[in-house]
Amino acid sequence: MEHELQSARAKILLINSDETLSRRIEELLKPAVVVVAPTVDAGLVLAAADQFHAALFEVPQANAAALFQITFLTTKSARLPVLVIGPDDDENFLAEAIYSGAQEYLGRGELTARTLHHAIYCAAARQEERIALIAEKENYYGIFDHLVEGIFRTTVDGHYLLANVALARIYGYSSPVELMANIKDIASKLYVEAGRREEFVRLMQENDTLSGFESKIFRKDGSIIWIAENCRAVRDAQGKLLYYEGTVEDITERKHTEEQIRRATSELSRSREELRAKNSLMEENLRTAREIQLTLLPQQYPVFPPNAPPEQSAFQFAHRYHPAESVSGDFFSVSAISNSEVGVFICDVTGHGIRAALVTAMIRALTEELKPLAREPGEFLRKLNYDLYSILKNTGTPMLTTAFYLVADCRTGLVRFANAGHPKPLVVRRSLDQVEPLANSCGRGQPALGLFEQPPYETSTATLSPGDFLMLFTDGIYEVQGQNEELYSQQRLMLDVKNLLARPPGILFDELIQSIRTFAVNGEFDDDVCLVGMEFLGMKPMKS
Repeated sequence: MEHELQSARAKILLINSDETLSRRIEELLKPAVVVVAPTVDAGLVLAAADQFHAALFEVPQANAAALFQITFLTTKSARLPVLVIGPDDDENFLAEAIYSGAQEYLGRGELTARTLHHAIYCAAARQEERIALIAEKENYYGIFDHLVEGIFRTTVDGHYLLANVALARIYGYSSPVELMANIKDIASKLYVEAGRREEFVRLMQENDTLSGFESKIFRKDGSIIWIAENCRAVRDAQGKLLYYEGTVEDITERKHTEEQIRRATSELSRSREELRAKNSLMEENLRTAREIQLTLLPQQYPVFPPNAPPEQSAFQFAHRYHPAESVSGDFFSVSAISNSEVGVFICDVTGHGIRAALVTAMIRALTEELKPLAREPGEFLRKLNYDLYSILKNTGTPMLTTAFYLVADCRTGLVRFANAGHPKPLVVRRSLDQVEPLANSCGRGQPALGLFEQPPYETSTATLSPGDFLMLFTDGIYEVQGQNEELYSQQRLMLDVKNLLARPPGILFDELIQSIRTFAVNGEFDDDVCLVGMEFLGMKPMKS
């Protein structure tokens, strides 16, 4: 190397931005060729494109940034010996530079032709020695990385050249010597299945490597186990096959586990079929329950006065009913109380599904029995609460039920109502371009049904003008989560209804539901949704 530096054939990479220093080093290293790069990145580009005997890296300051660049350079160009030129008399930085990967460190003040040539020669020698040691280590550990596995080397015709202790133990022998002495023909002595060794050789001839080759083999005592082989073909420089070498793993336990899993999977498949049949029956029952529940809802609306054509009725009704599951915990009814009065009832049982639907069925039956009290909303809810409380108190699990009941007179537009913890309906006053909640006269909320034995339910009043629209709903309409965990609030509901107040009731409901679905993060409602609308047109003279 020192002799080569004295000729023009030597190439040195100098990473340095100081032109004066660069010219000095070029003079000291003549006639060797010095290629200058201003930065480490530029130097790495040159090193990748050309062959250099060594790299000289001049660091302006002894700091952590310089150490990082040394590490970066020696890592990215691992075969190139790197010498660092830095401040004089800084032994701490010298040690850190060597630790960071440099082969040599030179102070700027000690740069002479002799010291440079000698330092480059020593650095190159140490680098060559280091690379040779790494190669030797990699070669040594290439086959013995996993000594817990069986390791073998065999001839193509099936004789063992090498075996380790783990392989002997897997096959049931006391030592590798005993294994190789007993197994002279792998094809007949080891493999359970005829032709398995021939299949092994065929795959090796085609691919030169084999991974996860699973076979049943005989152990020394005649018992049978499963093994998985990984193998490679070793050839000489001319490509002639010398031998096979690889590893063996005992996979008997895994195979037994796989068999147990197969049996369990088969049993699970049968269980799934049974479960599928039961689910099918349950789904059919739920469809029937849904159909029955839908028949409990109003199939047609009453007309006021009774002899008026439906399109001329003083009250026009619309509803939308969307269960979250097959059946719902929401219920409503619209009933004629007299020739001029209508009763509208809506309720929401906590939760949804079969349990809630059963409670709604009870409530419907109870409301039918309460028709004598239908003209008095407060009395109606008090009696309904008493009956529901008497039924549910023995279940041990209270079922929260909110309800709202109103009686409206088409002759006057007077609405009398009572609220049992239910969301306040909205009064849409089209002539005034207003939407307002229908609040209790007392200004206080009243408890839900079924919680207390004798809660007070007061009757409040309001008056509708022709063109006004009364909208009743359950809380599923606004308990919707949007993006960033934002909730669809009652205030937003009022705003959306106001934007749609000119729409006919059915269209208003459809567009409102679509708007809320667009707001929802999953595009759907998580709870049952029930909307009931009553539009007051006023009494119209009958055509003669």
